[in-house]
Amino acid sequence: MQSLTSKIFMATLRMIFHSPLSDSSKLSDNAAKLTKDRKSRYKPSRNYIYTKHSIEGVKYEKIINSNCKTEKIILMLHGGGFKIELNDFYRKIAEKYSDMFCGATVINVDYGRFPEHQLPSQMYDVVKIYLHMLDEGINNSDIVVIGDSAGATLATTSSLWLRDNNYPLPGHIVCFSLWADATSSGDSRITNAYSDPFYGIAKRKKIEDNLHFLRRISKYVLNVDRTDPYISPLFGSFEKFPKVTLICGTAELDESDNDRVYAKMKNANVDVELHKFEGMCHCFQLFSFLPESKAAYSLVKTRIMEDIK
Repeated sequence: MQSLTSKIFMATLRMIFHSPLSDSSKLSDNAAKLTKDRKSRYKPSRNYIYTKHSIEGVKYEKIINSNCKTEKIILMLHGGGFKIELNDFYRKIAEKYSDMFCGATVINVDYGRFPEHQLPSQMYDVVKIYLHMLDEGINNSDIVVIGDSAGATLATTSSLWLRDNNYPLPGHIVCFSLWADATSSGDSRITNAYSDPFYGIAKRKKIEDNLHFLRRISKYVLNVDRTDPYISPLFGSFEKFPKVTLICGTAELDESDNDRVYAKMKNANVDVELHKFEGMCHCFQLFSFLPESKAAYSLVKTRIMEDIK
């Protein structure tokens, strides 16, 4: 059951983003402008060491917790429609992940942004960092890949590529609000048209008049095969995949992406769980004050802690 706090919060978001003054088609563009070349004010919290690195032209950051009590390493892939730079908000999220998982070290990937970098180049950026981790002697089974939105896509596509090229896979993949279908064919594109605050439409509008918007094709997949599994993991096969945890809300346009990926993974005998939160929007867990967000993090913690000895 959806909490009262979240009901009020979601209604407020819909009021804001479904207003005539809002253009949700530009959400990721506007967010990218806010983060582009913005000077970081991040200062690591007590007990953390923060360093910047680069390998083969790909930037990444490492956050080490002096209270680390595990060999697990979090490979963190931030969201933002492939357009947003790694920023201070996600640096604080990295600390949150470390705190959740026995002080685990977090590797935060700053993959290339669209439009300067076209898909699937971001996937190859992630692969480079992952393979570098293996070269440094990190056991693949100790790597937990966590991504939200576009980051969840990259968590899945990079693992597909690694498997297809006979590399050892991470021990666990966690996807918050996975975007898995660049063809926008899912049923929830219609059924959640009015409930999705960010990418849906206002109730005053007719669905049949807005199909072009609800099933819109993102600009960053106009010149690629949208059914390529390295673009849309829904169209891949998931045989021999590692443990996977999927988290999404029932009010997001991409809910059915998660449903269909979950079904394919189950058919491939993957150790996968899908947890859906009633009435919640895309990447709701980022609003950490919400009861559902706390519950989602708790589920993920429980699932990952099963593997921590």
